[in-house]
Amino acid sequence: MIEYGVIFLTGALASLHCIGMCGAVVLAYSMQVQIGGSASRNRVTADILRHGTYNGGRVLSYAALGALLSAAGLRLVWVRNAGDYLSIAAGAVMVLAGAAMLGWVGIPARISLGGGSGGPVTRLHARLLNGASPVRTLALGMLTPLLPCGVLYGMLAKAAAAGTVGGGALTMAVFALGMTPSLSALGGFSSLFSARMRRGAERLAAVSIILMGIVLLLRGLHIPFLGIVEPQGAACCAPAA
Repeated sequence: MIEYGVIFLTGALASLHCIGMCGAVVLAYSMQVQIGGSASRNRVTADILRHGTYNGGRVLSYAALGALLSAAGLRLVWVRNAGDYLSIAAGAVMVLAGAAMLGWVGIPARISLGGGSGGPVTRLHARLLNGASPVRTLALGMLTPLLPCGVLYGMLAKAAAAGTVGGGALTMAVFALGMTPSLSALGGFSSLFSARMRRGAERLAAVSIILMGIVLLLRGLHIPFLGIVEPQGAACCAPAA
């Protein structure tokens, strides 16, 4: 449970950093609600509905990715000692992702899975924002993993080494839930988070990613760390009697 608490906190910190990317989408559909509604009560209801569907779409897509990657990782575990190698590889990816966010290594921290600006994902976002109905905001949320986010890639590496499909899905769902409060608040309080605050949150999220990566590295190397790292390879990969 402590581990998932750290993942949730990482999501909360990452959300302040991600306001620069996801925040533009949130503000776009929030402004449409404010302009289109007439009665204040109706606007509040519409705002809640759209925030709920957008963040629900994010949680669903993150959880699906986590389940998919952990399932792929489980297939490798059938190879002797592959569980250890997967943990080491995932830990290395997390450390590199965190280091890139901090500017310690020359790896782009904002590689997009959906292409750069002006690509098909950008054009699809623009079409979905034309009207911003609950169905469209749900789709916008589900497209979030295609936006560039170094923290996301680090957490996906952790999900791949979760050990179970449910664990991978839960890892990403908890991470997505941690991002929800500040992204929802952004719709009504666009100036709440300063650039300095966002940068500080990004640094803390990067440090958290690095620490979780180190734990995965130690786990794969069978090096005990404060009693929380246990060897995985021998148990999961032992041949059946």
